[in-house]
Amino acid sequence: MSGFAARLRRATMAEHREAETRTFITRLMDGRIPLAGFVALTAQYLVIYRALEDAADRMGADGTAAAFADPALSRVPALEADLAELHGPDWPSAVTPIEATQRYAARLREHCFTSPVHFLAHHYVRYLGDLSGGRLVGRAVAKAYGLGPARLAFYTFDQIDDVRGYKAAYRERLDALPYPVEDLAVLVAEARLAFRLNSAVFEQLGAAYPQAA
Repeated sequence: MSGFAARLRRATMAEHREAETRTFITRLMDGRIPLAGFVALTAQYLVIYRALEDAADRMGADGTAAAFADPALSRVPALEADLAELHGPDWPSAVTPIEATQRYAARLREHCFTSPVHFLAHHYVRYLGDLSGGRLVGRAVAKAYGLGPARLAFYTFDQIDDVRGYKAAYRERLDALPYPVEDLAVLVAEARLAFRLNSAVFEQLGAAYPQAA
């Protein structure tokens, strides 16, 4: 692969690998944390995606960013449905952001509502990750905890028939970004930060939910 999409992937590889191999995620995929830890992760994701998808609504007026802000990617309704199934009718009481999530959401609200470059950095990290490794996590969690689709809607993209083709088209749009090199450098730096913010959430959840007995 060549072009900006490949450059972005290479530049964020170390942070991406660090996020994927956090102990919390590896234990979650093996079913080695209490189910409450998975519920807590789902709640943290809801806080993060509410901020990012609010930003996507703002970016609808930007000619470049709007091409990425596809409603088919929206995760908030799925996360709310998952929490209703996992936690019950009082699920909003479970949506209490931990410190790392607060920092993550604050970064999104500070920069992604007004800066297309920052928005695209976070959009790339979250949604392209969801369409790739995120779906693997969903399948592993389903097997480890015996959860059905009604509790794992976040990991399913019903409105995208060809995930592989969608990701290829997404990368083509990245390659076609009309930004000067200075702005592309900002995008890369922000994407690296996004992975670190995500890792911090996993680290804090790992401390709060140690391995199940």
